[in-house]
Amino acid sequence: MPARNDGQEPEGTGDDRPYLFVHSYPPPVLPAGSHPVDNGVRPVPPEVCWYLCSGIQPLTAFRPGAELTVQVTVGNWQGGNSESIAYLGLWWSPPVSGPLVPDADKFLGFTTVEVPPHGGQAVSDPLTGLVPANAGDHVCLLAKVWHPLDPPGTNIADPVNDRHWAQHNLVALPSGGTGTLPFLASNPLPEPVDCLIGVGPVPPSRRGAFRLDGDPQPVEAEARLLVLTDRDGRELARHEGELSCVLTLDGGERRPLEVTIDPGPVVAGTFAPFEIVQYRSGGEVPVGGIGIAFTGG
Repeated sequence: MPARNDGQEPEGTGDDRPYLFVHSYPPPVLPAGSHPVDNGVRPVPPEVCWYLCSGIQPLTAFRPGAELTVQVTVGNWQGGNSESIAYLGLWWSPPVSGPLVPDADKFLGFTTVEVPPHGGQAVSDPLTGLVPANAGDHVCLLAKVWHPLDPPGTNIADPVNDRHWAQHNLVALPSGGTGTLPFLASNPLPEPVDCLIGVGPVPPSRRGAFRLDGDPQPVEAEARLLVLTDRDGRELARHEGELSCVLTLDGGERRPLEVTIDPGPVVAGTFAPFEIVQYRSGGEVPVGGIGIAFTGG
């Protein structure tokens, strides 16, 4: 019997197997009823910041060469009356705009979580692992939850379409001139794919997921300039406001790219949110993304 992905009341399905997911939305700061409730249905709704999973909570500040401690909230839309033992793994990666198979050498930790049925939630014990000094200034966190009776379909980290996976992929940059972010466009499939990389301001419906230290307030972002380049500095796209670029990625490729954004002035106590979003060319559902917050001050 295939794993469910419908989020229906378990009594209506006759299926009392574990129905596990990393609880990815809404952000805990939003009032009840103002945002969709995560019951494990994927792909995530358009207003959800899939790249800023609220269920992945760093407990310590990220510093290359230091240990990082994270806890994860797991949900379970299962029938019956018994708790399920969820297996939970955590990885880091460089900022990546698409799905990927996590690298074994970037594994941060593993634990188990007892999760109640019928939409119950449980928070994991803290997981602590070392992020090496050569990791770069920013990393993405990837969480996977599973059970022998409820495994993910593949080993590809696909937070948009697979409830077993989630990511927290936020980069904070100071405003004042342009900011530049290296990232990877990824294709974990064995065959080549055409993909579209889009860069621009975060729509108002998704801004509520952005939470930064000191609680600055989001402001409407207006890019005066956006430039996308490859690893050799060759310009791929340049525009004001928003840009998009179609690339062909080979099977298994992770292509280094770099985006430069001029957000204009951002006043103290606020931030301007942008996002990098990757789609399969012609597709409407994203395959991944990165949040970027330009902070004022």
